[in-house]
Amino acid sequence: MRTRRRRRAPVARTYTIGQLLAKQPQGLKRIPGFDAMMAHYHASQQLQRLRMNRRCYGLLANARIAPENLRAFYRTYRLPDNAFFPLFLAVKRRYLTDRERANEARHDYVLARMRALARPTLTWIKYLGHLERAYNAAGLSPVWQKHLFPTSKKRADAYTKHSEADWLSLYRDHLARLQSRYPTMKEIIVSRVYACIVLGLVPDRVPPLRPPATAVNRCYRRQSLLHHPDRGGDPAVFIAIKEARDTLIGP
Repeated sequence: MRTRRRRRAPVARTYTIGQLLAKQPQGLKRIPGFDAMMAHYHASQQLQRLRMNRRCYGLLANARIAPENLRAFYRTYRLPDNAFFPLFLAVKRRYLTDRERANEARHDYVLARMRALARPTLTWIKYLGHLERAYNAAGLSPVWQKHLFPTSKKRADAYTKHSEADWLSLYRDHLARLQSRYPTMKEIIVSRVYACIVLGLVPDRVPPLRPPATAVNRCYRRQSLLHHPDRGGDPAVFIAIKEARDTLIGP
């Protein structure tokens, strides 16, 4: 009778401090205390040989240990009482705090730049977010978040310099991304939304229905006068206005 072999219990993965340090962001080197921390690590063979489990590694990597809990942390994970640990935690906490402040400052800057945009521009940016949420199963707008709403100061600054043609190109590219992401978004919807954008005719629902011809013609006359080449308008935008009217009034 054949005997079954016992399966070996999986060996729990362990980590070294060297691995922990290798995973840290470069910005950590600019934080006061980094050099002293590294000096303690290099001076201790015990630290260099030390292995820790996943839980211990995670607590250190995320700087989750408060200074008053360090003694208990040492006992729980059988770590040496070495100055490296409080220094590492202090440096990492300072880095995380500085990064959070920088992120908040960047977010506030971007919002201020966005609020300074022309109202029609903000209207269309918001509408495209609502449009995506109408097609997204979870009611989210990942394409809008990644490609349309700026997340950097550089892009927010670039938006303030966009011409009408720049915005139309941006909207057209964004609609193409949405159609690629959401196959249920039909070509007629994409064409209708873009035509409404070109004419400055904000739909009253998402996705839009075909607007009344009277509203289309009214917006067409306004936009044609505003962007007519004889009055210094962009010829490409003027052509797009004519095409938009044909899209919305055509068969």
